[in-house]
Amino acid sequence: MVEMMDRGASVLSIPPLPAWIQPRELLADALPLLDPPSRISVTDAAEKFMQVPIGTDWSRFDRSVAPYMVEPADITQSRKFKSVCFVGPSQSAKTTMLITVAVHSVMCAPAPVQIIHMSKPDADAWVEEKLDPMIEHSRRVRERLGRARDDSTFSRKRFKGMRLSIGYPVARQLSSRSQRLVLLTDYDHMPQVLGPKDAPEGSPYGMARQRIRTFMSRGCVLLESTPAFPVTDETWKAGPQNPHELPPVSGGIVRIYNEGTRGRFYWQCRDCGELFEPHFKLLKYDETLEPAVAGAKAEMCCPHCGSLYSHRHKNEMNRQILKGRGGWLHEGTSVGEDGRRALVTIDDPDLRATDVASYSLNGAAAAFASWEGLVTSYELALRQVEQFGDYTELSRVYFTERGEPYLPKRTQIEGELTATMLSENAVRLDKRVAPGWARFITTSVDVQGNRFEVLVMAWGSQGERIIIDRFAISQPPDHAPKARNEDGQYRAVDPGRYAEDADALMALAGRVYPVEGQPWGLTSCAIAIDFNGPAGWSDNAEKFWRKRRSANDGDLWFLSVGRGGFHQSDRVWYASPERGSKGKKARSIKLLNMATDRLKDSVMAAMGRFERGSGAQHTPDWLEEDHRNELVAERKGLKGYELKAGIKRNEGLDLSVQALALAEHMGVNRVNWEAPPDWAVLGMANAFAVSLAQHDPSDEEATPEQDGVDDFTAAASQSASRPFSGIRYLRRR
Repeated sequence: MVEMMDRGASVLSIPPLPAWIQPRELLADALPLLDPPSRISVTDAAEKFMQVPIGTDWSRFDRSVAPYMVEPADITQSRKFKSVCFVGPSQSAKTTMLITVAVHSVMCAPAPVQIIHMSKPDADAWVEEKLDPMIEHSRRVRERLGRARDDSTFSRKRFKGMRLSIGYPVARQLSSRSQRLVLLTDYDHMPQVLGPKDAPEGSPYGMARQRIRTFMSRGCVLLESTPAFPVTDETWKAGPQNPHELPPVSGGIVRIYNEGTRGRFYWQCRDCGELFEPHFKLLKYDETLEPAVAGAKAEMCCPHCGSLYSHRHKNEMNRQILKGRGGWLHEGTSVGEDGRRALVTIDDPDLRATDVASYSLNGAAAAFASWEGLVTSYELALRQVEQFGDYTELSRVYFTERGEPYLPKRTQIEGELTATMLSENAVRLDKRVAPGWARFITTSVDVQGNRFEVLVMAWGSQGERIIIDRFAISQPPDHAPKARNEDGQYRAVDPGRYAEDADALMALAGRVYPVEGQPWGLTSCAIAIDFNGPAGWSDNAEKFWRKRRSANDGDLWFLSVGRGGFHQSDRVWYASPERGSKGKKARSIKLLNMATDRLKDSVMAAMGRFERGSGAQHTPDWLEEDHRNELVAERKGLKGYELKAGIKRNEGLDLSVQALALAEHMGVNRVNWEAPPDWAVLGMANAFAVSLAQHDPSDEEATPEQDGVDDFTAAASQSASRPFSGIRYLRRR
């Protein structure tokens, strides 16, 4: 006692011993842990054991409040899927779903569970504001919580038979631990790469998948988030083969969603019985009204029959899923006769083959978001764009309120030419037929590693023009080395390795394009070939050009080279190189030099002129969508033209630049159209005109891809037999 007093302690400071517990009490407390996991779903367990806040009060969990969360929560217990991914807006009960999954593990299937928040302060706030109050008000759950001092902390909750860990996205939190469930919340707001920059260890999702491997088919990763990464391909659109796919983004949860089953939530129309997805784009309202007034009058329109639903019907329509009407539909593997992919339920054998069950909910169906608020926020954001050019609020509306990936509008310049505009203003003209006003034809060739991309342009007076042919040459001529294998199949052209492959271009000089309504056609008066290309091509291009010059065709064939920047004094000049690269001697050939950025300015302006007239470049209606996208693949920046986000192919624009350079070199801007040179005469007096009656298409040296001999013959006969009708413009939509 003296020693204890000397140390500053006293008998009174010693805490009392715990009450005596009989062994049978300990055994009775532990016996429930030996029970097998309960055969009960996550939602059933939540309704049985869990209390949730309703306003200022607490009441039993009710699945009918957010019925679209039933399937995503329950599917976490499936042995078929290793991951469950939910993309949705705020105010959709995403976080509550995580708690229900954790409660199921506490009460029905004890096993280690880990919840990862986007940062440590957010994790602590979530524990204090959401998790601890739920445990306190849910008596059965509270009884399972340990009584020791460190059984309930900000980073750990020890329940009888299981451990619930709360962490944040750092490599050590997702390493060297075995978990049956890993729950990732607000995934798009986490660091997407964990570990040091010079030695990254992986993404939070990838590392979480490693943590559940010990539990094999019982393990699962659940992640939820609003999207937060911008769209990377502004030309993307969903098609019948991928009706539920979301646009490609630069990272985050949308990528994981696209790898999964791609589920969307559907309502069943009470009038026509058809299914449709409740989406913001189906909300009808008067855009001329003030935002708040327009929002108050917003109604959802059935796309099949036009029936209108007011906001008071939203909860009723959501709850139809509990009665077997509507619900989640995922992409299947089969495709119908109409080319559309089948939509199936999660338990259908035709479900898309993947171990990720993925869901995407639009903000129009979210339980705690009103249509009035959605429309008001959207219209106010649009006004900020119009008045100040500020897209910050608009992107927030897309991400957090609508739950959709967003293409930053700052990259969409007002009035910018798009592929859709080209399609809407396309000219109706037969393929491989020149219009009646055509004076001459040019051919442009872009050289790729395994093909030659070709564009043929018909020119009229004052520089007006239209594309009349677009194709690729991907097979070598028969005399090229190893042109065919033992089975007689062609290899792909390899212009950098085989100089003989360039001879596949010879057929371009003899192509005759019928003139609409006339008994004659035109051949190309100039052909430009890109001097730059795969390794070895420049040397082979020079050999090809020299052979053409020796055959007295030097005035027909040109090798073109682009010069970037806006500082060039000339747009087009034909000259020998001043010096070679890397100190080598300059080549003794002539190159058609092009100030590409300056010429692209002219091409973009020409394509934007949709009416007939001087300098207009028309797009035909037969041009494929991919080729239209190539024409508008670049955007002008401070240092020159550059590819738009997500775009990889720009051959159409480069070929149009080559065509303009050829025409300007020929002198299209200096021609007196009352007395034009022989290559620009309208009629049979043209130096490159060919009578269709005397022309035999079989004399043309066909390229392997061009099945155009019969097409040319048919087009020629049609053109000669019908009266000239000029260009017929498609009606604008």
